[in-house]
Amino acid sequence: MSDNIFELYKEKLNLKAVDPVTTSPLILAYIGDCVYDLAVREYVVSHYPGSVNYINRTKTEFVCAHAQSEIMGYMIGRNYLTDEEMSIYRRGRNQKSVTHSKNSSIQEYRRATGFEALVGFLYVTGQYERLLEFESMGINHLQDLKDKYGKVKYSEESHPIESNITDEDEEDSSIF
Repeated sequence: MSDNIFELYKEKLNLKAVDPVTTSPLILAYIGDCVYDLAVREYVVSHYPGSVNYINRTKTEFVCAHAQSEIMGYMIGRNYLTDEEMSIYRRGRNQKSVTHSKNSSIQEYRRATGFEALVGFLYVTGQYERLLEFESMGINHLQDLKDKYGKVKYSEESHPIESNITDEDEEDSSIF
């Protein structure tokens, strides 16, 4: 039996491996959405005791498209991502989706999709330590903004969000 909770989860549910190269970025984002949501739920429950309604409202601040877009701006602005991670992010960001959040711009929604695709990629490839580092750094950044401004909001220091990405990169949706 595995000592790693993620591997144990996959083992007990008899989950098949997902090929991150051939899997749609939207599928990676679908998985990443769940993985990130679980991390935030646990964080909020442990840091914001209160009613379920209060906890859920707080959780929403950390998982909305605006917050995920903010995390990506923060990470990109600090050159935190590897080349491979940037490629996965771009692949998710550039993937066309028929829906978008009613409370965010299309640009924020696309960045959030890239964020979720990257989280999903780290999860399905078993890069759990990197996944937890990434989630922790992002959640801590959002918490810092919440402490400073009273809510998760746009951070001047981490924008423009993709200043180190060229126009050619905007169109690049290849993984490698």
